[in-house]
Amino acid sequence: MKNIKTGYPSIDKPWLKYYSEDSITAPLPECTMYEYIYDLNQNNFDSVAINYYGTELTYGELFDKISLVAGAFERLGVKEGDTVTVCMINSPETIETLFALNKIGAVANMIYGISTEDDIEKYIRDTNTSIVVTLDIFQDKFIELSKRVPLEKIVVASQTASMEDAEKSVAEQNLGLVYIPIFSDDKFISWEDFIAGARSSDTVCRNSESAALITYTGGTTGGSKGVILSNKAVVAVTWQYCKLNVPMKKDGVWALVLPLFIVYGAVASLLIPLSVGMKVVVRIPMAEPIAYICKKFKPNYIMYGPAYWEAFADDNEPLDLSYFVDPVTGGDLLSANVEYKINNYLLKRGSSCKIMNVYGMSEASGAISANIPTANEFGSVGIPLAKNIVSVFDVETGKELTYGQKGEVCIYTPSAMMGYLNNPEETNAMIRKHDDGLSWIHTGDLGYINEDGFVYISGRLKRFMLCIANGVQKKVYSLDIEKVLISYHKISKCAVVPVPDKKVNEAPVAFIILKQEYMGDKNIEAELRAYCDKNLQDVYRPIHYIFVDKFPLTKIGKVDYITLTKLAQSAD
Repeated sequence: MKNIKTGYPSIDKPWLKYYSEDSITAPLPECTMYEYIYDLNQNNFDSVAINYYGTELTYGELFDKISLVAGAFERLGVKEGDTVTVCMINSPETIETLFALNKIGAVANMIYGISTEDDIEKYIRDTNTSIVVTLDIFQDKFIELSKRVPLEKIVVASQTASMEDAEKSVAEQNLGLVYIPIFSDDKFISWEDFIAGARSSDTVCRNSESAALITYTGGTTGGSKGVILSNKAVVAVTWQYCKLNVPMKKDGVWALVLPLFIVYGAVASLLIPLSVGMKVVVRIPMAEPIAYICKKFKPNYIMYGPAYWEAFADDNEPLDLSYFVDPVTGGDLLSANVEYKINNYLLKRGSSCKIMNVYGMSEASGAISANIPTANEFGSVGIPLAKNIVSVFDVETGKELTYGQKGEVCIYTPSAMMGYLNNPEETNAMIRKHDDGLSWIHTGDLGYINEDGFVYISGRLKRFMLCIANGVQKKVYSLDIEKVLISYHKISKCAVVPVPDKKVNEAPVAFIILKQEYMGDKNIEAELRAYCDKNLQDVYRPIHYIFVDKFPLTKIGKVDYITLTKLAQSAD
């Protein structure tokens, strides 16, 4: 394919030279998540679909269970267009719930079980949920909530119920997972009673434009937003990923170690391998190091964040990794030295693959660009997926920039979210129509594109940091920290930016302008630390306080957070 060089990535699309003609011209599937995996596995019913702590389900058994669970939901009155809140982590029951709801056209509101009761109440009220599916380890949160929120039924599953007996004993001993009796109340029903006597559902929703999932982007207060994803969008990502020049083997093993309540778990680590017909090894998220997963299962495909891959490389265990086909990382910036370290370890351990750095976001249903074996450029986040257009725009003028020029990375994609839940203002700020008539997602990330079509990310315009808390990555919004700091009586202005941190991935640094009468106060830092210890959760507490007379400003008079970030990193 000949690329006419205009100098503008959105017109030239230089990344298309890495794709087959079929990948470029073939239409995207028009179907739901359930339809997609069901139709693609019609001749694969006897192959293993799920391995969960010694228990295996074939594709035929999985689809039978999905139909049974769908029938159980219909018996509770769930119908097309309804939303059911799913407060679970990885298990066969979670997967069956997700696809059962999709089969009958309901929406899965995927929430994190350790969220506060107030947050969960908001998620439930915002989606008009009347039915919740949760785990025994989270049911305590719903005992009190059921008195405040008009819930009809809370279905409670056990995290260990589907484990093979020997594996269950190990999980109970090593992970502290024990059976918790269901709360005695008419609203609470066990998973076993939920499906007992249910008839398999024949209903199959075929509306690809309908909502499939709601996932959440943020932290505990202020920043969290519900992202509504359509069936069409998540299937588009799945189809495009499988069109990358990555060998997608039907007899491959994919380790699902990311939580299913995030888009990278539900789409990138579940829908993709199931659409190919692979065996998906389902594990409790982040409960085991990569080395353990590799020794036990020899996965061909596995996805972790950069911090976990770096720890894997640092441990330097003498493993044979020749079976790797697609070792993936994403969700955060991968520094050059860490990328080199990981690749060097993979090479020493017999892997023919480099780490596949993927760039994505919930608002684009996961993957946007990816490094692949035939197009892997060190330091980049790869080439855009075949149907995506990625370009860079001047932050202040909004004009498209040419190759090598740094600005805000924006995406035009068939995988764009339907919008933020009940938040049209934020939706319109995120997805904006440009002069070309296309609606572009504004990522808030700084970067550039080179003439070969590789995308480079160099920083963030968005005011958040990615922290690891309780083994799960979460966004911590600077504004949430600033609101607490500015309430302290001695502070005039403040600004919070992230710096790399070995313990929590990224940590906040606070720049402080004191009120005139308190400038020179020698006790102020100790006071602020005590104040933040009392009013902020661990990952929200600044690790450094930098006192300044004024903030650097951009040429249009806004606080220059890019310069502040550089100052924070140099001070650290």
